[in-house]
Amino acid sequence: MRHRLPCVYLLAALCGLPAALQAREAMTDHPLISPYEGSEIRRRNVVEFDEYHAFAGMDEAGKEPVTIDLEGRITKINYINPKDRSRLEMIRNYESALLAAGAQILYQCNQDDLECVARYAGPTFQKTSDIHAMANLAGRYLLARIDQGTETAYVAVAVGQSSTDIHVIEIRAMESGKVVLDAQALGKGIDLRGYVVVEGIYFDTDKAVLKATSAPALEQVAVLLRNRPELRVFVVGHTDLAGSFAHNQALSDARARAVVDALEADYQVDRARMEAHGVGPLAPQASNASEQGRSLNRRVVLVSRS
Repeated sequence: MRHRLPCVYLLAALCGLPAALQAREAMTDHPLISPYEGSEIRRRNVVEFDEYHAFAGMDEAGKEPVTIDLEGRITKINYINPKDRSRLEMIRNYESALLAAGAQILYQCNQDDLECVARYAGPTFQKTSDIHAMANLAGRYLLARIDQGTETAYVAVAVGQSSTDIHVIEIRAMESGKVVLDAQALGKGIDLRGYVVVEGIYFDTDKAVLKATSAPALEQVAVLLRNRPELRVFVVGHTDLAGSFAHNQALSDARARAVVDALEADYQVDRARMEAHGVGPLAPQASNASEQGRSLNRRVVLVSRS
């Protein structure tokens, strides 16, 4: 799957996943999957990180949808169907292309036979997965998952009477640290809870070397301490669970000291007001089972000593 699949015999071709996730976004189709031949793109929406509830059937009572809840980069594309092709032919081509690329079909249904929803499918699909191609009493749908190495994507295809929705959910962790709390927000956190997570402090991987991009966050910590001369703090380093406990304990301690060193040397904060400590992975704020959780656990926290 590291090379694009030839589209000689398949009208919908699933492309190589690693390359697709890194490739420059196309102006029209998603690089992961091309539309059925003759389809015309009508609208396209991309969100870099959000939640998505993938429709996977109805509960035993037939009242509530069953979903697979996902997070990642979400691309939603709606195509106008070619007029001379049936829904069956189109969905079978999508299914064949996905299977040929190693995907696993997780769920599929035919609303022509009321397999998806017992009565009116349209509102259920719209509310659950923002799919609009499915009509109340007509349409074919499938949900697939494809894995390549550490990359995973889900593809939802809904072929309706006049249009097709293709939703691609590329599983990835949220980019954290995009918001740097200013000194006032840091102070509010200290006042409210006695501690505050300092967003925007970055280190080289597995090292206690501060990245240059940490400067805005460090500046705000310095402003906070200058504005509150009575405030004394513990600077506490935290790590995720990857690696040995001893290594993480030492790393978190070294990172906390690096922050104190920078605040003293670069921002003229009195070192006597700061005390560095590391607690390694002992106080997680999220599960270490996912990269998203691990990224949240790697952090620097200010704890009031006053």
